[in-house]
Amino acid sequence: MGGKIFVTKPKNAIQAIDVIIAFAVNACASDIHIDPNRDDIKIRLRIDGIVECADTYGTSLHPEIISRLKILSGARTDIHFVPQDGRWRSTVIDRDCNFRISFMPTYHGENAVIRILSADRESLTISGLGFNSCHAKMISDANRLQNGLILVTGPTGSGKTTTLNACLGEKVKEPISVITLEDPVEYEIVGARQIHVRHDFGVTFASGLRSALRQDPDVIMVGEIRDSETAHIAVHTALTGHLVYSTLHTNSAVEAIPRLIDMGIDRYLLSSTLRLIVAQRLARRICQNCTMVGCELCRNSGYRGRIVIAELLGIGGEVRNALYSKDTNDLNETILRNGFVPMHRDGDDKVASGLTSTVEIMRLTDNYAYEENQKKGNDNVF
Repeated sequence: MGGKIFVTKPKNAIQAIDVIIAFAVNACASDIHIDPNRDDIKIRLRIDGIVECADTYGTSLHPEIISRLKILSGARTDIHFVPQDGRWRSTVIDRDCNFRISFMPTYHGENAVIRILSADRESLTISGLGFNSCHAKMISDANRLQNGLILVTGPTGSGKTTTLNACLGEKVKEPISVITLEDPVEYEIVGARQIHVRHDFGVTFASGLRSALRQDPDVIMVGEIRDSETAHIAVHTALTGHLVYSTLHTNSAVEAIPRLIDMGIDRYLLSSTLRLIVAQRLARRICQNCTMVGCELCRNSGYRGRIVIAELLGIGGEVRNALYSKDTNDLNETILRNGFVPMHRDGDDKVASGLTSTVEIMRLTDNYAYEENQKKGNDNVF
């Protein structure tokens, strides 16, 4: 990252935390890691998806820092050997921020990870997230539907919730009732009723979804389909006239279909309810100030900010009929024949536009499988 957070050694935990948080917010970090080791404490920041070491200092300050963070977040200061969670809100560098923290006991003491959530961020839009014009239109068209199931897939940290929030930001402008089930609620969506899933009190995605249906919703967002029960309720909710948004942890758009089938969803139900599947990653943007040379703004990394790369699978016409087939090759051929563009091609387009680099696209996509298939002349890469 270059340089130290502390120009001088902090005098106490309050000063240390204030400086760390101010530095992280200014650097647009998403997470702060406070990692105790045998000989020192490492302060690491996740910036644009990459964890970087920002500073190290002696272990003597560690207990005070943990206690201070627990006081700020409402966690128990007298508990040190079980995990705890907490949150607080404050203004940092004229920005209204929400902080969510997790404490975890480790061999060298309690580890703390702070998630930084900007409460005053600008309104999200699909085009503003970096979707190309074709993808943005597909999402906007699906977003205007009155019923069905819209899925966003990808690994943790790929921006799935952000995409859904952008969709819901448009839906709440309509004269309808919008309910969300989230674990946890990260950003406020004005106009929606947001429910925090609490497994410790029996409020799961499945049970919460059942209860939400009695609240007269038109649109429901389920934070994640994790199990067969939630999948069944979500699909039947979409079948009965509601528009349902959710996420799945799959590497590609096509993989969402066998994942739902493995969860026990019948093919005819998928054909009747699925409207759109979005698979995405977040690629680091090339710094426009230095164009990869390295400068103070990008901390000499060559990158500043992130942009979405995606593949979208619209479910309609031939693709809908192909869902009935148990032949995977038949489904793949039908999808390609209907204009499906694999994610790496969206990445290639953004490399050509100077928005990101080939190295980033290869880091985020299954580049090995892609290269091997290209050698064989096979373009069927999912």
